[in-house]
Amino acid sequence: MQRTTSGLGIAGRVPGYEAQAQLEQAWRPWVKLLDVAVQAAESGAWASTVPQLPAQNSAAWPPYAPLLEGASIRVDARRARKLVRELIHAADEAREDGAGWSTGLRGRRLDAVGLLHAAIVRDHAAVTRIATRAGIDAQALEVIAQLAVMPLLHACAEQWREHIPSAWTHGYCPVCAAWPTLAELRGLERSRRLRCGRCATDWPLPVLECAYCGETNHDQLGTLTPEGESQTRRVEVCYTCKGYLKAFTTLRPMTLRTIAMTDLGSVDLDLIAQEREYARPSQYAHTLTISVSRASASR
Repeated sequence: MQRTTSGLGIAGRVPGYEAQAQLEQAWRPWVKLLDVAVQAAESGAWASTVPQLPAQNSAAWPPYAPLLEGASIRVDARRARKLVRELIHAADEAREDGAGWSTGLRGRRLDAVGLLHAAIVRDHAAVTRIATRAGIDAQALEVIAQLAVMPLLHACAEQWREHIPSAWTHGYCPVCAAWPTLAELRGLERSRRLRCGRCATDWPLPVLECAYCGETNHDQLGTLTPEGESQTRRVEVCYTCKGYLKAFTTLRPMTLRTIAMTDLGSVDLDLIAQEREYARPSQYAHTLTISVSRASASR
């Protein structure tokens, strides 16, 4: 089998950017929504929302539990509602049909705090209930909810960075339990760091290991490389679980904004993998048990 310098088998050479112009046209409106979420995360306003790190008894606490497990989060309801409404307004502006949800929401109460909880634990049924009451398309609100929770999760990751277990060996985020959005092959040594697109946490995982199923047999791991490109970006694939993960070479850690934009701007790699019947897991490996409630408004 042909090998790359990293030792991974090449799963196949794939076409390059024939549809890149069309892809850029499709994802460009979503940049506005990302800007709203990332600006909120970068503002530092959500730092006061970070709860006390849950007490973790080393003898009883599951070694696979992320730091957010068991957390009790109190959220400023006004801040949460303002962020969700800003995202909905940005989504309205991106719609081509001219219709909008913002106006209809003026007379309705949107459970923004409940939406954040549903987004963190990936409770699709709860998002659908909230969407129905607010008169919003459930699928669209699902996307908005994941963007709305980014500032809170990013604040948690920033404050808890030093508490991430050094021996963390799982493929999912050690803070919020999400699967990695992408992998960085960082620095001159090209060390593999997985990056969470929700909270920007990064953690190591060996090059020859699938983040999803833990496969370590090099004959079961491969890469898809766009034709005519160098190894600066590629798709890592696992023949065992048929999962895929996008990987990019970088000299330094990506910021939350860069992770989001890199993911959004590489939709062609997703299509490359999906056309070959590779997929990302639809469910997280660990279901968080947390509480999210309203706190008094910040002053």
